[in-house]
Amino acid sequence: MKNLAYLLLFLSQAIFAQAEYVKNNEELVFSFKTNKGKKVVLAKEKNDQYLVYRFGTGDKIEMEFPGDLKNSWPKFKYSYYRRGGGKSNAGVEIQNIIFENDGYKYVIYYNYSAEEDKQTVGVLVMNEATGKESNIKGKTDTVEGSLMEIRESGLLEMADEMY
Repeated sequence: MKNLAYLLLFLSQAIFAQAEYVKNNEELVFSFKTNKGKKVVLAKEKNDQYLVYRFGTGDKIEMEFPGDLKNSWPKFKYSYYRRGGGKSNAGVEIQNIIFENDGYKYVIYYNYSAEEDKQTVGVLVMNEATGKESNIKGKTDTVEGSLMEIRESGLLEMADEMY
């Protein structure tokens, strides 16, 4: 009976195991779920000590960038473009967080088109050696947080290019 109790305890912990995408000393900046059920999270330390990207399933972080959180802010760049005027002026808003890791460029994007009244979110992954691109599309109804906070904080350097 005692062994059964231990087994049930172990199984319940395994069933409810969740990866810790936002640690106790962090706050969520931006997150969403991908069309394939993965999770994308951008979090920052509450006192702005670092910025971190995490990607994976509900129970396993498959990628965390950077590995060393010291001096992480310069490893990320921000790009932003906005054309107002609503639908009649084909208004648009494009926001990107960009970083490079092991020969790949990652672009976390959030876009809005007033003309189509449509939002898109995802991560564009580009192999810098081959030029091959992969677009990990996200579900806009799962978006939490805002990339606007990063722009307004002034903590990230602006990127030279738009995506």
